[in-house]
Amino acid sequence: MFIILVSYLVLIWLAFSKFKLIRLTWSSGAVAALAGIAILAVFMAMLNYLTPNGRVVVVSRVVEVTPNVSGEVIALPVKPNVPIKADEVLFEIDPTPFRYKVRQLEAALIAAQQAEVLKANYDQANADVTGLEKQVAFHEKRLNDIASLTNSGAATSFREQDTREQLDITVAQLQSAKAQQRSARASFESSIGGVNTTVVQTHAQLDDAKWELEQTTVKAPSDGYASVVALAVGARALQARAAMSFIVESDISIVGVFSQNGFGTIKPGARVRLVFDNDPGRIYEASITEIPEGVGQGQIAVSGMLARVGSVGGTSAYPAVISLPADANRSILRLGTSGTATVFAENAGPIGLIARIVLWVQSYAAYL
Repeated sequence: MFIILVSYLVLIWLAFSKFKLIRLTWSSGAVAALAGIAILAVFMAMLNYLTPNGRVVVVSRVVEVTPNVSGEVIALPVKPNVPIKADEVLFEIDPTPFRYKVRQLEAALIAAQQAEVLKANYDQANADVTGLEKQVAFHEKRLNDIASLTNSGAATSFREQDTREQLDITVAQLQSAKAQQRSARASFESSIGGVNTTVVQTHAQLDDAKWELEQTTVKAPSDGYASVVALAVGARALQARAAMSFIVESDISIVGVFSQNGFGTIKPGARVRLVFDNDPGRIYEASITEIPEGVGQGQIAVSGMLARVGSVGGTSAYPAVISLPADANRSILRLGTSGTATVFAENAGPIGLIARIVLWVQSYAAYL
């Protein structure tokens, strides 16, 4: 706009002062001023529609690296801001306690798989019950005999009482043996899919322990780099708590924010020229790749209350996703880097030429 304004002022100077083609009066001056305002308004409208201009910023998806187990960090091979490949080691947690747990459960699984031991326990419980049942029958017969002798005076009541106590003790032992028999039988016969339940449970615990052991080595989720590494060897990493931030390289993109009156030109595939603040004097070529379907100002929160008029917002600007310039060095595209973008319509014509001149001036103004 500054270029157009200067050009018009030069034209007015030539017409009124240099060549005196028009006599300067109040009426001619007012007409010239109004004409200048109209010309500026027309050019501004055409520039905003055919070559919309806006601010851009480099963004990316950032993954919070969160360990699945807790422990002391014993190795930290990752370096800040150094690109790494997917599945490369970021840091390692001391695996010693997890190895101990795996060995313990491996031994427990072997013990649980010894079905002969369960069968022997069941057979022993059956034998105990059989023996105690015979003892109960013996004590009952003996008690009846002693009761008859006591009634005839051939035995004392003390002997009868002693025999009754022995019978009660044996009956209690039989009840305990039957409970052990039921427990041994349940352990021996219980199974899931033909496998003893104790074996199934121990096997599941062992699988979980092996998974935890694998999780002591934390790897990169994809190609990218860790921007800031505050973790250190000797520090304690906690389960489900972020240990570092990882920038996904494939998700780096450029987002531009433009006035909504330019979205007649801003469409997927439209040509874009970029100037980054950290690389003044250079113009990059790119294109519009995507236009989001909505922004936060258009969201209505779920609520049992009716929406208030004051809470219904809006925005004069709207975002668009821009492709990465093919000739841009990745060191230029650091997250948060800002710049200027101009989108060009196919039929921009002379307006496009003016926009290119303005963008060229802006590229060198970035030095200031």
